[in-house]
Amino acid sequence: MIDNKTVFKIAQDYGTPTYIYKLEYIQNNIAKLNKYLPNAKILYAVKANPNGAILKFLAQNNVGAEVISLGELARALKAGINPNNISLDGPRQDTELILAAIKAGIKWVSLDSYSQWQLWQQFDYSNLKFFIRLNPDLDPKTHQHLATGAAESKFGMTLEESHVVAKDLKAKGQLAGFHVHAGSQISDFSVYDEVLARLKPLFEKYGGAHINIGGGFHVPDFDFEAFATIMHNFSKALGLKIVTEPGRYLVADSGFLLTKVLHKKTGALDHLICDAGMADLIRPALYNGVHPITAIAKSGNENIYDVDGPLCENADRLGRGIKLPELDSGDLLLVSQVGAYGFTMSSNYASSFRPAEVILTNNGTKLVKKRETVEDLLRLELD
Repeated sequence: MIDNKTVFKIAQDYGTPTYIYKLEYIQNNIAKLNKYLPNAKILYAVKANPNGAILKFLAQNNVGAEVISLGELARALKAGINPNNISLDGPRQDTELILAAIKAGIKWVSLDSYSQWQLWQQFDYSNLKFFIRLNPDLDPKTHQHLATGAAESKFGMTLEESHVVAKDLKAKGQLAGFHVHAGSQISDFSVYDEVLARLKPLFEKYGGAHINIGGGFHVPDFDFEAFATIMHNFSKALGLKIVTEPGRYLVADSGFLLTKVLHKKTGALDHLICDAGMADLIRPALYNGVHPITAIAKSGNENIYDVDGPLCENADRLGRGIKLPELDSGDLLLVSQVGAYGFTMSSNYASSFRPAEVILTNNGTKLVKKRETVEDLLRLELD
């Protein structure tokens, strides 16, 4: 956590709501990955949190990037991530993005569809290696919005399409291997058994040096020791190197959202109306995401609150049925485990200003992104 003195200083210096990141938590998560998957290539899923200071820190720790858009590619390169450590993934891969990736000199591409492979034929891709992303057609046992490996998901190729593209890539000597990202917040290890059972015949028939197992590791309690055993046994049997693309796992617990209580309402439910809500952190509304919420420097009699945001939406809340000390206007709350899919999914809904972002280092606090202003909201409008 963050000590109360630091929290009050951040509120005083930068206002609320503000995202706060502890880089040492990211360092610990990198170390854990390296411990259990010591020879794996780690490519950070930039969509989880594209903050430039975080990307620079990952680059300094020899972590690569998985990018899905022109903006993410530009951010990764600006942060100093070596193009040889960047993979272009995702359903987009249009002409503009393909040309930018080739110009940047990236190493890997993960093909999400047969249509993408057809588009790539228009370009010189001779310096690239390609993963084929298979839709494994299984139940990843997670929230439906996170179930990227389900049959009805938009992600990955069918088995039939995978065979066609693998045959082409093998003939060209450009098949990196096969890729499956079954879903996010995976905790049931039978999912990985099913994934590997589907991939094994493809590797046996077409080869490839790498298996890309994606990410999606459950936060905060993923059993990496058990996962590593499964992956090492599979990769060793087929002579494969492991590639993984964690996003949430690396950064989720590093992030905190600092918010201030604006008003307290009592009734059938007691509500705390805060200055942060779904425009700042949409996961509770979108995914029923649950994040720990604590009161800063408050103790005594407890009450049960719905912790709500300031917007005119009933879904605009940070948590329901949260046990907290008796609070009043002006008190501070800290929402934890929001380093992934927090700021990156924030919006200007209701003309909200996106929050400031601050990192904590051994030398104190550092503002790494300013809070938006009215001028920021209006500057791109032409009339």
